[in-house]
Amino acid sequence: MRTLASLLAVAAILVRGPARADDSERAASVSAGFATYATPDAKMEETLTPTAGLALAATYERALGAEVSWRTDLVVAGYLGGGAALTGQATVGLVYRIDILKYVPYVDLGVGGLVRAGGPFTTGVEPALRIGAGIDLLRSRARSVGLAAAVTSFASDTTTVTVAVRSTWRWGYF
Repeated sequence: MRTLASLLAVAAILVRGPARADDSERAASVSAGFATYATPDAKMEETLTPTAGLALAATYERALGAEVSWRTDLVVAGYLGGGAALTGQATVGLVYRIDILKYVPYVDLGVGGLVRAGGPFTTGVEPALRIGAGIDLLRSRARSVGLAAAVTSFASDTTTVTVAVRSTWRWGYF
């Protein structure tokens, strides 16, 4: 059974090889989706979260090799419930792609800053650690769509979570 599975995997790779990247590949993505936060109240007695939230994001990537790219993310999110609030974050980090034919799962890690205002927040800036994951569906060599999720928190009171649909354009891969 294991031999049959191995042969099928090799045949699938030969028919349609994995996605390839080199150090000249670049990508730009936009995404939109659900956002939420968790932060303690002024007395540090309970955790406050919004009723609803929407996030918009832009991402730029530049390949360092076949699997690893450096990445910059800008995310703006608005929230309702508990007072209208906004967060914005900018992070720089790395993304690791696991090339599996048409579906490309990835994980990413970035550091940067989180700006917050309105609602339960005291207006200010916090350091941010972003941990994310997602999966892209390759539509062509230059286009993909997918789902992305990320958690941002770092030695701060505010934790944000986003889950979004993502569209990506790639160039410079030859």
